[in-house]
Amino acid sequence: MKPVIISHESYQDFVLSILKEHYSGGILTLVNKDWTVIHKLWITDLSYVTTWLFGSYSNKGPAPRDPASMLRSYLLCLLTNPTLSITDWVDMLYRVPLYAILSGFNPNDVPGVGTFYYFFKRLWGNQSPNIKPSIKHKHKKKKKKKPKKGEKEPIKKSGLVKKLVQRLSMVVLFIPLIKIIHDYLLKHLDHLKHGILFTKDELL
Repeated sequence: MKPVIISHESYQDFVLSILKEHYSGGILTLVNKDWTVIHKLWITDLSYVTTWLFGSYSNKGPAPRDPASMLRSYLLCLLTNPTLSITDWVDMLYRVPLYAILSGFNPNDVPGVGTFYYFFKRLWGNQSPNIKPSIKHKHKKKKKKKPKKGEKEPIKKSGLVKKLVQRLSMVVLFIPLIKIIHDYLLKHLDHLKHGILFTKDELL
C-alpha cells in the first residue's frame, strides 16, 4: 500500500502532544542534552522522503510505516547511539519513550527490525548492495627460478621453435624459384627494357 504523506507540521504537533502525555506527570523527565537532539529534529523537515520513495511502494498490501519517521529514527540513532545495531536500536525505542516520540512513533507501537531493513532496501534503490563491484584480488605471479651457472634457460614457448622451422623450410623451397626468376631476368634484360615479357618462340 502507498504511504500517506505526513507534513512536518503534523509531526511537530504529534511530538508536542505525546511529550505532554508522557513527560508532564513527573515520572519521566528531560535532561539538558535531550533538548539539543529535540531541536535538531524539530527544525529538520524530512516529509519529502515520503514523496521521493512513493513509487517504491505497492498499491496493495498493509499500510506501511511513514518513510520520513523511519529515516528520522535512524538519524536519531546515529546522533545518540551510532554504534548500536538495528536490533539494539529497536530495543532502545521500547525502553526510551523519548526516542520513539522524536522518531514519530507512539512508544507503544514502534517498528520491528525487519521493517527497518525493508526501508533501507527501498531507500538504497539499487539491486546491488554495493556502489562499486567487488574488487577482484590480483593473483601473485610466481617467481621464476634463475638458471644456475652453466645451465641454459629453458625455452619459454614450445611453439616458437616449430614456427621458426616452418619459416626456414619455406625459404628453402623458394630459393630454386628465386634463382630461376633471376636467371630469366638476366637472359631477357633487353626485351624487358622494351616492355616485352616473353618472346614469340617462348610462347610457342
